[in-house]
Amino acid sequence: MKFWQKAFIGILVVFILSINICLYLTSKYSFSLNMKRDTDRALGEFHFIINGVYDTMSSFYYREQAAPSPATIESLMRSYADYYKKQNVFLELRQANKPLFTNIPTGAASGVDTAAPSKDAYSVKVAQSSGIYYLYIRGKPGGLFEDYSLIYVRDLSELYSAHAQLTRYLITISVLVEILLTLVLLLILRRLTRPIRILQKATHKIAGGVYDERVSIPGRDEFHDLAENFNQMASSIQEKISELDKNAQNKQRLIDNLAHELRTPLTAIRGYAEYLQNANTGELNRIKAAGYIVSEIDRMKNLAFKLLDLALVRNTDLDLQEIAPLELFRQAKNVLKSKLKERRIDLQIHSTLDKFTSDSILLQSLLINLIDNAIKASADNSAIVLSAYFDKVPILEVRDSGCGMEEEQTRLVCEPFYRVDKARSRSTGGVGLGLSLCREIAHLHGAEMRISSHPGKGTLVLIVFTTPLQPSENSVIVKNV
Repeated sequence: MKFWQKAFIGILVVFILSINICLYLTSKYSFSLNMKRDTDRALGEFHFIINGVYDTMSSFYYREQAAPSPATIESLMRSYADYYKKQNVFLELRQANKPLFTNIPTGAASGVDTAAPSKDAYSVKVAQSSGIYYLYIRGKPGGLFEDYSLIYVRDLSELYSAHAQLTRYLITISVLVEILLTLVLLLILRRLTRPIRILQKATHKIAGGVYDERVSIPGRDEFHDLAENFNQMASSIQEKISELDKNAQNKQRLIDNLAHELRTPLTAIRGYAEYLQNANTGELNRIKAAGYIVSEIDRMKNLAFKLLDLALVRNTDLDLQEIAPLELFRQAKNVLKSKLKERRIDLQIHSTLDKFTSDSILLQSLLINLIDNAIKASADNSAIVLSAYFDKVPILEVRDSGCGMEEEQTRLVCEPFYRVDKARSRSTGGVGLGLSLCREIAHLHGAEMRISSHPGKGTLVLIVFTTPLQPSENSVIVKNV
């Protein structure tokens, strides 16, 4: 059973019980008030009649010096009986339990108490006789007529009929109210629990793998807060799942590319080794075959070292210190001096930064890789520009005017083993891990590596330091080398 159904049944039962108990107590209280009113009225009439009978009989006794005759008593009681009979009141006068006068119906006579009350006392009771409720009052006139007793009987059919009618009316009202309450409660609970159903559907979809599912619940109540927290949780899950998928794809691509990269040199090494083993050739050809084997082994060694560098960068701690960009640029230029001279490429250095914070060894490796790629992409007798400046944050820039790349190549160029020009990269010994290493070093510094390129117009690489790692202010000193 669903939550809203349990809540509906529970609240409905409580309301129905409360309403019925209230109506029952109201009916009972109303009946008690009416019964007390009729009883008080009956007692007033009883005392009026018994006092009148006593006064009349006493007057007759003192005048005649004898007890009233049965005819006198009959005449006296008849006058009262005829008057009160219109009000469904019946009278009976007894002397020592001997009826002298009575107009009590036969059906009501069975409820008359035969035991005479004590002196100056009266008894009151309600009894049912022949399916009709009667109020019985019995008392003695007292004085000269102690052996006399008057019995007053009132028919309560009107009272019980009114009570039954009121009860039926209250039951009808109760049923109508409960039906209306059921419908209203059903609508309210369905509306109040609607956010729960929305969240339930959303969680079901997310459990099924639809991680972009979000919920929107208007208002400022707990459900709105829950929906906001749910959306944040779903976003976090989606980000984590996307990150895991991306990492899994990257790992699979790395494994595939690594297998491909290893297969080529191993095939070449085996081929040349078999040639040396089986071929009947001269010393010059054997030296040439051995040279190919050595070159392929060097390429495999280079691949292993690059992978090791990449792993070390991802698991290393930064040795942060303040360094001067110009000094860092000079060190990188000296490392690549022979390549620059061989291609007759001019490496121009500019800096408006006095200093900034970084790991000099890792950042030097990043710059060497970027400059080396720029050298490979540039034509002979061209120029490469290496700059450092402050634009809200410190920025390092490497710009060349080489062959450039397409937009799709720019997005993939940092992926492991990706080569823009596979033939050129293989001929120069590249394994496609340099920019991956650069990106990891930049991320380790809290920086972002941005690449923009156009075919035939060159490539621009920016290292933008976007974290509070760097000083908030940098002195601007223009230096050109």
